[in-house]
Amino acid sequence: MTSTEPSYDGRSACYTPDMPTTAKAGALTVGLLLGSFSASADAGRFDDPPSRSEIEAFLAGARPAPALAIPRAVAPPAVSDLKPGDVFSGRVTKVLDADTLLVSHAGDVQIRLDAVDAPETAHPEHGKQGQPYGDEAAAFVRGLVLDKTVTVHVKEADKYGRFVGWVTLPDGRALQHELLREGWAWWNFFFNKEESLNELENGAIRAGRGLWAGKARGGEYSPEAPWVFRRRLTAGLRRILPGEEIEFKIKRMSDGDTVALGTRQSVYDYIRLAGVDAPEISHGRNKPGQPYGDESGARAAQLIEAEGSTIQVKIEDVDPYGRLVGWIRLRSRGGVWLNEVLVEEGWAWWYERYYPDLGELGRKQARARAARLGLWADPNPVPPWDFRRSQRGN
Repeated sequence: MTSTEPSYDGRSACYTPDMPTTAKAGALTVGLLLGSFSASADAGRFDDPPSRSEIEAFLAGARPAPALAIPRAVAPPAVSDLKPGDVFSGRVTKVLDADTLLVSHAGDVQIRLDAVDAPETAHPEHGKQGQPYGDEAAAFVRGLVLDKTVTVHVKEADKYGRFVGWVTLPDGRALQHELLREGWAWWNFFFNKEESLNELENGAIRAGRGLWAGKARGGEYSPEAPWVFRRRLTAGLRRILPGEEIEFKIKRMSDGDTVALGTRQSVYDYIRLAGVDAPEISHGRNKPGQPYGDESGARAAQLIEAEGSTIQVKIEDVDPYGRLVGWIRLRSRGGVWLNEVLVEEGWAWWYERYYPDLGELGRKQARARAARLGLWADPNPVPPWDFRRSQRGN
């Protein structure tokens, strides 16, 4: 006789309550065989790390962030009546982690929250590693929804029988908004580009709430975004730490302050220059550029090319896009930093908002401006951060 207790598939992050125990081994074997194809072939899986092409397109603004595909797979019989656009109310019977719930609806329906990504919760009994703050984030959600009736707005279905959607609390607040406001999740900008969500996340970062508390107390390193964490584990690589100086192969300059890496020798495909902000380069009709954007990018590329096929990078952080943030050492120029050279020559701004303690960059910028070097040939150039804000408004 077989039992039908709930089981947890660590790879798919999906509970399968109706699977007989004797069938689990076979199902796991099939899952492992298919696993090597999932990251590239299954673009509709919400928890998959975005591909390099998706990240490039998002950063370039060439097309909208990838949408979730509605799979052709048939949903479990208990919830086969649900479809995108449906709204239903049900009691939350279990919080699997901070962004995944079981909600009663002719049986338990697994709901994956849209627009957010919470730190992974450890399930050691199933071989699933967790992240810092994963347990705290899940506890926060339990306090809001467990054994309470919520309203679910179904957006998509995924191949594991889960439904992606929005969850409204009994008092009318959106659960996703509360997670972002209190700092227990990241805005998943690859799948939802609502600027209001970015504002909620930034408010939590500035206030040092939730998982951002360590950074606010002067911690050196930003918490690792869940999609970067999953991607790194899939690749079997350790996390790069601040202060490390690492050599990378290079592909090209993405713009005046971002370098695309040439090989996937790590889970990180880009290096964002610390301390500086360069004028935006045009990336097609959907993302216009700024004056001097092309010139800034060309000068940065020229300096990088002089280094040969590799660059030496001192790591400072990882930003929410999964890009490394650091300082590129120009060995061909005696070991000076590319970041400083671009400011000194007038091809980038000192990013004072995020690096107020780098007064030397401010002095280099003042000298370049006085000499009207580079972009300072324009007496009133628009800072890149103001330009980006105006484009979001448009």
